[in-house]
Amino acid sequence: MTSRRAWRALVLCALPVLGAMPGLSHALTETEPLSMVFEPAPEAAERPNSAPAVQPLRVASGCTLYLPKIDDARLYKASVGNLTVMMPTLHATPVSVQSIQGGDAGAWTRDALRSASRYGFQVATAAPPSPAAARQVTADVALRLAHAWSTGLNLVSHVVLQTTYRLPGAEPVVRQYHGMGTRTNWANGNGEYMSVLNLGIEEAVRGMATDAAAVCDGKSLPARVAAP
Repeated sequence: MTSRRAWRALVLCALPVLGAMPGLSHALTETEPLSMVFEPAPEAAERPNSAPAVQPLRVASGCTLYLPKIDDARLYKASVGNLTVMMPTLHATPVSVQSIQGGDAGAWTRDALRSASRYGFQVATAAPPSPAAARQVTADVALRLAHAWSTGLNLVSHVVLQTTYRLPGAEPVVRQYHGMGTRTNWANGNGEYMSVLNLGIEEAVRGMATDAAAVCDGKSLPARVAAP
């Protein structure tokens, strides 16, 4: 047996033990939904043992990001992914597939968007835009996709946010922001799936923050109509 196959077999045998250890998230079930609680990953300055893949993003000066409308526009709102149980064989034969149930994705999206404050924005999700604000951007945001799945010893997520920027004196501009997350899968835990979804939506919010900062600086965005 090769070292890779030996390591895989060892981890698969250890999963029941890892899942039973205190402090780790418990295994997924068919009926229990994920918590859908957004927790941001540490910023670059909070990662002393690893170099960040992306440089920190900051808005040069204060900008208010108004988010008057945040919707869950997914076609299938009950599910946020799937768990595939594989046989530890050379060809990884699937044994079973189960759907991952989700909770309130609207509140989850709202909390993720509020995390744009770490990039220098003042985020307002309830108050209407102020005509007196010198630097501001108004955007309606819809969650179009939130999906996580297992790939052997890894978890992967894909999150899509669709943003409609309301530009004064111009037609609205629609953009889509895709975020991907990945992490090691130790025990098919509910917390593990939730954390990889958080990584995905965080990356999507970061992409949105880059464009929102450009709008605050008076720069125009090319119109890219999102697919329905």
